[in-house]
Amino acid sequence: NKTSITPADCNTIETDAGVALDLVNRHHRDGYVFGLFHVADAQELHIGNSSVLYLTLDVLETEYCIASRRHWESCYENNIIITYSFSSQDFGQCKIITHTSQLLMKPQLYGFNCTVSPVPPDLLECKDCPVKAEVLEVTEQRENTAAKALEKFNSEGNHTNYFDMDKL
Repeated sequence: NKTSITPADCNTIETDAGVALDLVNRHHRDGYVFGLFHVADAQELHIGNSSVLYLTLDVLETEYCIASRRHWESCYENNIIITYSFSSQDFGQCKIITHTSQLLMKPQLYGFNCTVSPVPPDLLECKDCPVKAEVLEVTEQRENTAAKALEKFNSEGNHTNYFDMDKL
């Protein structure tokens, strides 16, 4: 019984890529939710009652922090991905491997590696586009200010659970 890697099914690959990207967004801890831009490559290996999917996806970072746990498809408006601005969009590629047992029919993430970097400004021709929000250095003063604001929010709110600062 010979096994070989073959191109993935064109009729189902967008759905499969979306499921794989969901798994990546659930597992990566820093940065922003990745949105699917394009399926660059998709290969499949069938082994007995299971299959391994090898994907290369072009992705865009959305404006939503990964801690929001927002689903990547909800980061689109009118089929356009929501980012800080088109003039400073972070674009990249994720190489993803998933394994699906035909008995369980639920893909499992075997591994992934995503590399994202800003699109060089000279490639974009949008002189009037807004700029991406500036990232401020985390200082003790900013941490204290954020902690005080959160403490005030917790004390003034009528919440059964209190919020805590995990990452600034």
